[in-house]
Amino acid sequence: MGRDAAAALVLASSSAVRRRVLRDAGIDPEVIVSGVPETFEAGLGTAAAVELLAERKASAVASRRPGALVLGCDSLLDVDQVAFGKPASAEQARQMWQQLSGREATLFTGHCLIDGPSGRRRRAVAGTVVRFAVPTDRELAAYLASGEPLAMAGAFSIDGLGAPFVAGIDGDPTNVLGLSLPLLRRMLADLGVAITDLWRTPVRAGPAATRDGQERQDTP
Repeated sequence: MGRDAAAALVLASSSAVRRRVLRDAGIDPEVIVSGVPETFEAGLGTAAAVELLAERKASAVASRRPGALVLGCDSLLDVDQVAFGKPASAEQARQMWQQLSGREATLFTGHCLIDGPSGRRRRAVAGTVVRFAVPTDRELAAYLASGEPLAMAGAFSIDGLGAPFVAGIDGDPTNVLGLSLPLLRRMLADLGVAITDLWRTPVRAGPAATRDGQERQDTP
């Protein structure tokens, strides 16, 4: 059975941010929400948990689209070996920020890529250290009232309203958005797929070209 040509990549996630990360990188994924519960057994480390959840999501969608290339992802923030997911309420988000302010934590994102036709799969986890600023009480109240923290693992973002409250990061920024593009590139390569082949307008390797599309003639 050949690979389904209906979409270059199927994203097993409801995350609008992950979809945007892929679109900004030239990939238009088909989105199918897995619907699997985002729960894991107590005592499982944060990195192991996101890897497990990513594979669970990818497997659920791959069973419905056996001819597709499916990507599942899951993100959690690790604070003192405790996993922080999306807060269930504004009050829980406030409590998270009380622990995060002025500190460092690691955002882990699990990735699972399944190639339906071959049955091969790759799993991997990326981690990025996040350094948090100390928002004032007024700033934090406004941020919580915006509702943005409720949709984010760890109750923060680096590209939205919460960006001013992140002092810096050490590592891949796209990983903090929920999908590491450098890691995805390596995983695709392991399955024999070039990430450039997934671009909405694939570019063939060849002679260097100028902006008007003409081949550039190198002069001595």
